[in-house]
Amino acid sequence: LGAGPIAVEMAQAFCRLGTKVTVIQRSGQILSKEDRDMADIVQQELEKEGVAFQMNASVVRVGDLGREREVVIKNEAGETRTLKAEALLVALGRSPNVAGLGLGEIDIPFDQQGITVNSHLRTSHKHIYAAGDVIGGYQFTHVAGYEGGVVLSNAIFHLPRKADYTHVPWCTYTHPELASIGMNEKSARKAGIEYSVWTEEFSGNDRALAEGESAGRIKMLLDTKEKPLGIQILGPHAGDLLSEWVAIMHGGVGLSKIASAIHPYPTLGEINKRVVGSIFAPKIFSSTVRKGLKFFFSFKGRACTCGEDVACREEK
Repeated sequence: LGAGPIAVEMAQAFCRLGTKVTVIQRSGQILSKEDRDMADIVQQELEKEGVAFQMNASVVRVGDLGREREVVIKNEAGETRTLKAEALLVALGRSPNVAGLGLGEIDIPFDQQGITVNSHLRTSHKHIYAAGDVIGGYQFTHVAGYEGGVVLSNAIFHLPRKADYTHVPWCTYTHPELASIGMNEKSARKAGIEYSVWTEEFSGNDRALAEGESAGRIKMLLDTKEKPLGIQILGPHAGDLLSEWVAIMHGGVGLSKIASAIHPYPTLGEINKRVVGSIFAPKIFSSTVRKGLKFFFSFKGRACTCGEDVACREEK
């Protein structure tokens, strides 16, 4: 049940172990926080491997038949269908495990999302902090580690530091992987931000072709000033490829630096350079530039005089 990151990762893993897997999703898209075009490719790849999907389906009831589990689902038309399986994996989100911590006794507020903290990750008590999955938000191991550093700075060293989630990377470990940082089209539209989209396919990357990993693409969102808003990579080793963009976005590196940097060939990492190059290519090879160059070189004349050039002597 569910089609978030954990659900699709487990679906593919069990399918590869020889299990017949059906994913039941209430909406019409898996990985609902991701852009539709990227999520659809993931679904297509999983379907090729044998994972079945029941989309736009809500669960009516679940029954225990002893050695089997029965799930009755209903589609948008109101039609019901019964599915049976040996096991049912419920991947509909997580709730914080705060039982037994005594938070209520000392009046530390918390809800279904987690313990309430401020930007310094401090609770309502000045000497008590919280970090990691228990505060909700980005429930990733690498974010928990980052938050631990914020708490260490504030609680131990007394160096004021706020948690900044502007450039948090995340990755869904399906095959192919889907890695993201910053805004995607969904979040940009929701925020009312004007953007442009630039893409490069892995089918145009020689290393990906050589390894038979050509499914997927990189997608870059730029604002009106051509500064990156976000990056999504769907393809082989996407999480590793995203690391370059983590440094770029966190450090505010200009795209021209990436375009001029030498990336080794043949590597998957070339796709980062290629997508940036697609921005500058139309400008470099525009009709205006070509006309300007033609006009400039018209004053240069020939590279040699008729007496010095072999071809000229032959013509003479």
